[in-house]
Amino acid sequence: MELTMFERLLQLPLFQGLTTREISDVMAHVRLNFVNYQPGDELIAQGDACRELIYILSGEITAEYRDTEGRFSFTEYLPNLKVIEPYNLFGMYQRVSRTYTFATEGVTLSIEKPVLLRHLLTNDIIKINMLNIVCNKYQQTHALLCTHPDDSVTDKIVKFALSHSTVLKGKKSISIKMTTLAEMIHETRLNVSIALNQLQAEGLILLQRGSIQIEDLQELTRKSK
Repeated sequence: MELTMFERLLQLPLFQGLTTREISDVMAHVRLNFVNYQPGDELIAQGDACRELIYILSGEITAEYRDTEGRFSFTEYLPNLKVIEPYNLFGMYQRVSRTYTFATEGVTLSIEKPVLLRHLLTNDIIKINMLNIVCNKYQQTHALLCTHPDDSVTDKIVKFALSHSTVLKGKKSISIKMTTLAEMIHETRLNVSIALNQLQAEGLILLQRGSIQIEDLQELTRKSK
């Protein structure tokens, strides 16, 4: 059974805990922008100013981070992504950290930052939800960085993947030369090659020319300990 617009809004993290009446009031006084996308359509690019809160109502997204020095790119497949970097609406660096592209057809809902500040954040429930979103991001990032020690070569490779991931789950693809990876984790190319081939032999990664494919980073992290 297809969800109504009210039901969809109530499922979004920012609006959880609101009543149908409160959602009706939001829709009556706040402009909500809905946009349809096709597979391959770019939603927002790395470095763009973060001026609005963007929710993914339907569809699957990929997120690509490109190293500013051109040494590598890191792509994540995020089929369950709900909102685009709400934590970057505030703070010293108010820009999007990745390029987000639709892998399937999709629909987004966007709320401009001035509207969020003037109207939505005056509601205590919405304010608490926004604080929870920002705090959860900090806690997730801290947990990712502390998940794995960086003693062995394998540890360092996993830590590299973790440090560029937004979530553990979902496929990851790293486009990088082996010599570049070795330089970035302060190891020899030979040691990196041995570690990567061992991970591939264990079925944890797939090596392709100039890239490393990770089916499940969470599983890689767990088995490589």
